[in-house]
Formats: sequence, structure tokens, C-alpha cells
Amino acid sequence: MDDTRRLDRADRFSLYLSAALAAVVIAATGWATLDRLSEVAAADGIPVLVPLSGETAELPLGPDGALVSVDVDTATVVVNDPAPATAFALWAEPIFGFVAVVVGMVIAATFFMRIARGRAFDRGTIRLVIAGAITVATAWLVGSILTNMTTNGALSAISDYTYDSVIFTTDLMPGVWILVLGAVAGALQLGEKLRRDTEGLV
Repeated sequence: MDDTRRLDRADRFSLYLSAALAAVVIAATGWATLDRLSEVAAADGIPVLVPLSGETAELPLGPDGALVSVDVDTATVVVNDPAPATAFALWAEPIFGFVAVVVGMVIAATFFMRIARGRAFDRGTIRLVIAGAITVATAWLVGSILTNMTTNGALSAISDYTYDSVIFTTDLMPGVWILVLGAVAGALQLGEKLRRDTEGLV
């Protein structure tokens, strides 16, 4: 069954536009990735944003620049001689992140194109959603590992391995996206089953 007729021109245009925006996201991510790799390759030190816990600092935030004690949750440190594992993570993190974005955006663009062409309840569309969920999960897991290798390695490097705080951080939002994609896949599977059952009655 071709459901294209059920989409008006504005709906199809918005879906095609969404697919085109995926290319913009890839280009923007590629630019940011190159910028980060240029920082990693710099000879005068590599800036790394690290999470902190229980740290305080004096900053000139009071009247006339008076020092005020503040809690510090993150800081940018400059690493000059990272350990091999840290150096690997510094290079791998932006590269892997870019590859994950490319894969995710290609899947998203293909999904939007299939919807625009009235193929929402095809098995190929359902597989795309499942592939998207797997991509998000993989990016979440591997990205978290590389990020924590980078941040903890950077703290060890600047403190000559005397800073004891080993902090593991992660972003829970990808988990929400995985649940959303799983729900979409389930809804599309139900729609595909209903479509087949309806066609069997014709």
C-alpha cells in the first residue's frame, strides 16, 4: 500500500527538509571535529574540559572585584605530555563522535525520505529505527568510555598522578532517546502488522 497520497505537499516538504538538515549537521560536526583535532595536534598543550568534585576556588565576583569562594564543577586544563592511553582517547573521542553523528544522520535522513514516500510501515523503515537505537547506544557507551579516559588521564597528567579523584561521568539523555526509538519501532511494527492484516481482508 502506498501511503504517499495521505501526506500533503507541506508534510512531504518538511520531511525532505529534515533529511537535508542532516547534511548540515554532518558538516557542522565535521568542522567542530577538525577544530578539536587541531587542538589535540597543537605543540603548546591540549585543552581538556574535566569534571571536578568538592573543589572550591576564589574568583573576583564580589563588589569591585572582591574575591568570592565558589564551588568548581568543571575546569579546562592544559595537558602537555599525556600518557599513551590518554593520547589515544584524545584523538579517538572526536573521531568516533564524528563517525557516530554521520551514521546517525544518514539513518535519520533515510528514515525521513521513506516516510515522505509513504513507506512508514515497511520492515525496512522499522529496521532503520532499530539501527538508530543501536547507533545511539553504541555512541553512548563508547563515547562515555573515551570521555572518561580523556578527563581522568588529563587530571593524572597535570598532577603527576597525585590527584586521587577518579570521576566517571555520563549523560543520561541518550538513554531517553533509546527508549523513544524503541517505542517508535514498536509502533511501526504494530502499524506494519495492521497493514498486512488489512490487505489480507481486501
